Amino acid sequence: MTAPTLADAVAAIDDRFDGAVDAIVAADQSAAGDAAGDRYVLVSLASTCYAVLEAYVTEIDRVPRITPVPHVPVWVRGVTSVRGDIFSVVDMRAFLGLDAQPLRTARLLVVRLLTEEFSAGLLVEGVDRIVDIAADAIGAPESPLEGPLAPFLNGICTIGDRTVAVLDLDRLLRSPEIRQFEERKEDPSCEER
Repeated sequence: MTAPTLADAVAAIDDRFDGAVDAIVAADQSAAGDAAGDRYVLVSLASTCYAVLEAYVTEIDRVPRITPVPHVPVWVRGVTSVRGDIFSVVDMRAFLGLDAQPLRTARLLVVRLLTEEFSAGLLVEGVDRIVDIAADAIGAPESPLEGPLAPFLNGICTIGDRTVAVLDLDRLLRSPEIRQFEERKEDPSCEER
């Protein structure tokens, strides 16, 4: 028996994705023999489709119980625990300056940095499927992008008849906005004497 893939996890999330499940499984199976592109998870947010590199996504699930935290921006919904790991939950709609995402319809992407121990939960409106995108298929937009996510976009590409914005999760997760609540480790050389 083989270990479950991310596609298996997406398929198990919700029966509403029955049509997309076949596409996910097909993409998962065809990607095994196609090393030309990186694999991306397509998510929807505020009527826009975003692609996030699958390597950063550790879990996709319904939204678990979130414990609110006082004195944080409205886009930080609080903290939650998934499989024993506790992390902050960022409401991506609120991060964009829109109304907060209703938790009953949202999906949680647990994402992590690849080179250090840092994880966060991102609330999105939906998860569509997993696709391969070749690096040369990602290009600059015809006009400059604007908005809170603009600094975190690698470019755009076309998948089928949709234009997809490619989100750089590494840059987003390292940004001062996301990392502002991280505990700072004291530098012993800076101690008061």
